[in-house]
Amino acid sequence: MMNLIPSDSMILVIDIQEKFRPHIEVFGDIECQVTTLLQAAKHLSVPALIFEQYPKGLGHTAPSLLEFNLPVIEKTAFSAYHVESCKQAIQEYKRDTIVVVGLESHICVQQTVNDLLADNFNVVIVADGICSRNPKHTDWALMQMQADGARFLALESILFQWLKSAKNEQFKAISALVK
Repeated sequence: MMNLIPSDSMILVIDIQEKFRPHIEVFGDIECQVTTLLQAAKHLSVPALIFEQYPKGLGHTAPSLLEFNLPVIEKTAFSAYHVESCKQAIQEYKRDTIVVVGLESHICVQQTVNDLLADNFNVVIVADGICSRNPKHTDWALMQMQADGARFLALESILFQWLKSAKNEQFKAISALVK
């Protein structure tokens, strides 16, 4: 069983780009969940990176997520972990647990998760923070990623596992995010 600890966690935000918005019914919901995750991460000092798949063709990250002023890394490989600056950042932060959100579940998210698992990271997928154009693809990707060794949890589960207790000094701030 993996224990989630903020000081051992890092977030990868994968390809939440504007060109997907009209094609993914739950895009706004995902954007909201990721916003909440990033707000919590700021309170708990959990670093995060944002990735964009071929922005010339797919546009840029949703503006609400860019407001966090996180590093934005362009990629053409489907796996974010194929990007050298991703590997470097994870090594610099010395994090063993990678929390993954984004789209599309069955392509870029799944390939990133596979590569992280192959490199022996603990991978946690925010189950309500990923999606695909076809919802069935998300279901199938989650099943496969879990079978491969990733965990998937609800956003609130992750946040409260990070807190551990209502006595945590960030409890009020984090609990206010999910009310």
